[in-house]
Amino acid sequence: MKKFFLSPLFAPVFYCVLWGIILAVVLVFFPEQKFAITVDGAIIDIATYTGYALMLIAMLYFVKDFKDKMLCWAIYFVLGIAALLREAGIQHHLTNTDTTPFKSRFFLNPNNPLSEKIIYGAVLLIIFGALIYLAVKYAKHLVVSFFKMNTVTWSIATFCTVLVFAKFADRFPANWKHMHNLEELPRDFIDIWSLLEESSEMFLPLLVIIIFAQNHLLKEKA
Repeated sequence: MKKFFLSPLFAPVFYCVLWGIILAVVLVFFPEQKFAITVDGAIIDIATYTGYALMLIAMLYFVKDFKDKMLCWAIYFVLGIAALLREAGIQHHLTNTDTTPFKSRFFLNPNNPLSEKIIYGAVLLIIFGALIYLAVKYAKHLVVSFFKMNTVTWSIATFCTVLVFAKFADRFPANWKHMHNLEELPRDFIDIWSLLEESSEMFLPLLVIIIFAQNHLLKEKA
């Protein structure tokens, strides 16, 4: 079992199988509830928050693996908290003059307070700065190690692929409407895209836990 867990194919296979089972169960046995289970407070929402709580606990548990890279660990932890807060929708409660302070229209709207633009602009710069730091530090290693079938790298690639797909699924109905003269997708299709988005996002914290656990076991094995 440990050998399979440390295989570079574990994360992608684990995700595809488990996600496929969940989609099959919902679409085959509960097709009329496919939207209801994705709304706030429903089963997928509860599972996602539980995953984020376990993810932060796992990050704290494996902190000793980063004793020589504490800055990187701190960035991971802060980004984890930011992801949890975003999932909770905190961005919709930070300003009284707009829906969210983290979109370009917020900074371009002259009616939004300058003080809020400075504060939330600084937050965005910090987050993007952290991501750029990680990209510059690890991009070359990740590309090279991917082709060398590095276990952690393949798990990170799986995480990034799921993240991109979730964002694509989230925006697809709105993009469709924009490209087809404000003609919306049928309600049933919108519900399916919502299910695809929410069910895939549910696995993001779990994939992070897998990455940290694999890194820990590989360090012990080395």
